[in-house]
Amino acid sequence: MKEQNINLHISGTEDFDGDLAVFTYDKQGNLLDQNPVKEGKAKLNISQKQALKGRVFIAPQLSEEEEPSLKVMERINAYEPVLKPGLQADIQEKIRIPQNIIDYWDICFCWIKGRVLKDPEDLPVCGARVHICEVDRLPRFIIELPESDIFRFRDDLLRELLEQPRRIPETPRPLPDPSPFEPVSPSDINQFRIKTKSEEVSSSNRLKEKDLPTSIDGQLMNRLTSNSATVVRSALLDNIDLIYPYFCLWPWWWRLSCDEIQVLETDSNGRFESSLIYSCSGDKPDLYFWVEYNVNGHWETVYKPTMACNTYWNYSCGTEVNIRISDERVVACNPEGEPPTCGVQIMSIGRNVSISEIQGPSHPTSEQGLTTGGNPFGGKLEPRVWFSRNCLREEKDIHYYRWSFRQISQGDGSSISSPGPWIPFSRTVVRHYAKPLSGGGVVHEPVVMGPKTVGSESNLFEIRPEDVPTGGIEWTVVDEREDLASGHFLTSQLGTGDNRSEKAADAAGRYELKLELFDKDGNLINWTDADIDAYITNEPAPFGTDPVTPKLVNDNYYKHTNADGDMIGFRMVLRIDNNSCEADIKPISGTGITTSSCGFVEFDPGATVDLAFEASHPNDFATLQFNLTRGVSDNVSAASASGRVGAGTTPYSYSSPNDYKETFAVTDLLGTCDRAAFAENLHVRTLAQNGYHRLSGLDRHDAAGFALTEPCPECECEEEGN
Repeated sequence: MKEQNINLHISGTEDFDGDLAVFTYDKQGNLLDQNPVKEGKAKLNISQKQALKGRVFIAPQLSEEEEPSLKVMERINAYEPVLKPGLQADIQEKIRIPQNIIDYWDICFCWIKGRVLKDPEDLPVCGARVHICEVDRLPRFIIELPESDIFRFRDDLLRELLEQPRRIPETPRPLPDPSPFEPVSPSDINQFRIKTKSEEVSSSNRLKEKDLPTSIDGQLMNRLTSNSATVVRSALLDNIDLIYPYFCLWPWWWRLSCDEIQVLETDSNGRFESSLIYSCSGDKPDLYFWVEYNVNGHWETVYKPTMACNTYWNYSCGTEVNIRISDERVVACNPEGEPPTCGVQIMSIGRNVSISEIQGPSHPTSEQGLTTGGNPFGGKLEPRVWFSRNCLREEKDIHYYRWSFRQISQGDGSSISSPGPWIPFSRTVVRHYAKPLSGGGVVHEPVVMGPKTVGSESNLFEIRPEDVPTGGIEWTVVDEREDLASGHFLTSQLGTGDNRSEKAADAAGRYELKLELFDKDGNLINWTDADIDAYITNEPAPFGTDPVTPKLVNDNYYKHTNADGDMIGFRMVLRIDNNSCEADIKPISGTGITTSSCGFVEFDPGATVDLAFEASHPNDFATLQFNLTRGVSDNVSAASASGRVGAGTTPYSYSSPNDYKETFAVTDLLGTCDRAAFAENLHVRTLAQNGYHRLSGLDRHDAAGFALTEPCPECECEEEGN
């Protein structure tokens, strides 16, 4: 028996203008293989046993985006031939596709779109997962009903039409298990009674857009009241639109199921969209939607009403589906992700230090402005800020902001009694936007946000508007250090002196920064009067994929206030230090040792060696690492050390201002060797960083070496001389 290359010869497709494919599935409905049909032939790369026990379909070729499930085969009326073993147990099947199947192979695309809204405000819900399911077609449900159930189903329908007329809405309005009907007063009952074909059919005011059948003529009545299950079934199938709305009322008939075809995530406007293929000559898809939402890090079902009452039967492609959610755990957002109040959130310094990681009011004054790891800042600092753009710009006409700074302490942390004037940030801030090119592709153009002079105020920066400049399509981030920075604090340019080291020493210390807001005319904004909230991030950076939660500023430490105590700006403190480190290894000394002119150190019994080095930083914001290596790679751990500069580090004693020294027995250094060469390496690394990386350019290194050997015995030297 052959295990593969089953040949199918397919004919009857002369009138079909398109590409065909053969799809094979196992008996559980899992896709095994798909192969194109070329010149009326196809090869199946499955065994004969798989082909005979599974299912084989012939259908138009699908796009790569379309998942070829069994539900899709049903939807596009794929042809399922009956395969039989050949004379020699080989499948060599000749298949002719019926013309009526070919007629169904006119494929259409159904555009599905909708929104997820928070009820009752009708605000969009962002980041929700919308599950789209295709429901079993109601006609198929009726076809599969046993004969005894056909009569019961018919009786339920007639009872609704004759005895319990109700007002029918034109479409379902998804809420948790809504009723598709409203009570009807006695005066309205005549609108829904059974009428003959010659009688005028009245309609409810609720049926202005969709005229669902609420009456049957005499001929249909005769078919429905027939004693033949075949006749009744046919009558129900021919009038399926009459059944759809009433089906919701009969939970005892709810035997529907659905296949999930897609899972989509809503955008910042709460919208979702996709497409679905179906046969243009067949029924349109019947769709059901349910929704999940991330609640405290877990996806929870927040909307999943009954299928019978909330299926979009014969969904009108392109019609917007509005899903309204009342679950209190779901938080609405508006199209720009705005909070319910106006706010400014100061996020971080660069990518790696959130504002919550900068030591503030709960720490001693000398430590404020350092990171929680004890790091000062230096280089170019870039505070990242989120502005409640629509509220500030559109509602309150607040278009500008300004960062300023002043020094409030010396490098050693001692406070300055009279801080100098505020100095504004003045380095250019830009934002990029994408603009299509006529020849294809896009160019990312910069837009200068500042500094600008508005009214009497200078060095103002614009809060980025929602709309891009004319001809652009969207704002982009092409360089995070430019497009995400609200300003550029050039700390390496601070201080006075004739050289870089003098300037760095003069500029080191704590700095107070303030962020102010200005209206479109350049007038300073009182945050208290304007009801503007200030926030800092409550999570460590980098933020990664987790939620970044805010913390409302309610401590005066973060508030820049006026004489009345009103907040007129956000305030924070940063410790700045651009000082370089120092590293210097001293020549060895000791007792019982003699240094030869060739660099060898000869030692007597009981000799000791003094190892010494200098490791420093003007304000002790550095770490040291000293390694003594014997030979190429044998580290002498007893004589190596690491730690913070400005204090002792085992085993070395420390003496101010920057000297480290310790005495070692020669035998301890040699270990098992009679003589050895040693390498000394000292690394002094700054703790200063800029929010992206440590300022390694301020590090300093030094290296030295020596060799220990016993002196040559005099007699041996003479014998060697002979």
